[in-house]
Amino acid sequence: MKNPSTQVQFTPYEISFCLYDTDRTRLWKEAIEDTVKKGDIVVDAGAGTGILGTFAALDGAKQIYSIELHKRFCKLIENMAKKNNVSNKIKVLHADASKVEIPEKIDVLVCELLCTGQFFEPEIQVVNHLRQYFKASTKIIPNKIESYIQLLDAHEVLYGVNIDTDSRSLMMPDDEPVSTKVKYDEIDLTKPVNPQVNTVVTVKARKTRIADAVVITGRANLTDEIVTERTKFLYNPEVIYLKNPVNLIKGKMYEIHISYPYGCDTLDAEIEVVEKKGNV
Repeated sequence: MKNPSTQVQFTPYEISFCLYDTDRTRLWKEAIEDTVKKGDIVVDAGAGTGILGTFAALDGAKQIYSIELHKRFCKLIENMAKKNNVSNKIKVLHADASKVEIPEKIDVLVCELLCTGQFFEPEIQVVNHLRQYFKASTKIIPNKIESYIQLLDAHEVLYGVNIDTDSRSLMMPDDEPVSTKVKYDEIDLTKPVNPQVNTVVTVKARKTRIADAVVITGRANLTDEIVTERTKFLYNPEVIYLKNPVNLIKGKMYEIHISYPYGCDTLDAEIEVVEKKGNV
């Protein structure tokens, strides 16, 4: 299976959409305010516009290392720091956060490289790399990620064209869930994380129907008290078409075999559905 690249660069459109997703950004602000203490050393990995690092600076952090791969956004981070009178606290590093070197141990890691199912984004690679700069007391925002899966009878034709050749990050009106939903993955970011999902979960068919896709949803604990789920930008459902659709029978149990490295493209995920042995 292909190793995912950590060279992810969002467009200005995507970064702007992320910034102005107020439901998402306000939750991150609250989590940072609840976590960062005066004098803390903070890393904002995949900093984008720099808004999260700016929150930390305004909340009393001593030093923020804002790591951003896209050169354009490094300039925006500097501009935001200047506009908010925290330039003396924010050091911008134009670098790959999964390889960067930090000159000191850190108290808080903020890493908003989240994506449904943890596809596309290198959150796990980045956190695993930066773990070498942790103290025993270092806190991570987020600290836990959960992913859920459900079988789907999915919309296949649009504009008179078969569209079931790619995944999509939205549900169509006639998409119909045809099984129970189960959690298939839980990532504890406070500990080293295996970079590969390789699991089997069991669901129950709700209908006698063809399942030609799965829908994956997710959520993350920013702190033990603050949870982020679907917003305008974050954690939209990910519909992935099955290579081999399955004829379901209502009431029977089915195994979903799931394997992929975190950060990979949805097209590289191996997802197979089989009837569970011993069904009555």
